[in-house]
Amino acid sequence: MNKALDQETALLREELSKLLTTLKHNREKVSLDVLKTKYKKGYDTLCTGIRRSASDYVKQVALCGIRIHKDYLETAVSIINDTIAQSGILKQLSKAAFGHQDMAEFDSLANALREKILASLEPFYMRHLGLYITQECLENPEVMPLIYCAANHCIWQNGKWIPLELYQTGSVCREKSA
Repeated sequence: MNKALDQETALLREELSKLLTTLKHNREKVSLDVLKTKYKKGYDTLCTGIRRSASDYVKQVALCGIRIHKDYLETAVSIINDTIAQSGILKQLSKAAFGHQDMAEFDSLANALREKILASLEPFYMRHLGLYITQECLENPEVMPLIYCAANHCIWQNGKWIPLELYQTGSVCREKSA
């Protein structure tokens, strides 16, 4: 993940954490019935802010860096949505936010959702693999072709997917295969 995305994630997390702290403080000082009646407008605004902030933060954590080529987008989105629905994690996230106001629990659940999404995409990626033959491969038979995934437009290297454009520009370390 690059620094800009790290910073964006940190800002989203900080915003959500502040809102959850405010909710926790309000619930400790005032009963829920009073918050929902006497302070309804402010309480509703706070809850709306938490929902928006929580959604933005979870999307950032769960989907950041996941690449899908436009030709495979519909199928991948379906896989991701099915994974989210079947995981039951959205209800747990809501409970962590509104029931417990627990940022650590929220973080853990967001990361668990990411892991489930990545795991569900792996078989999809595997169905769209091919060999990426470089000029170097053609010139030297000892240089092995790379594994390429058309669904994410990445090369598999060192146990992770590397965007093809980064590989081609030399922005990532290239390893020789022997």
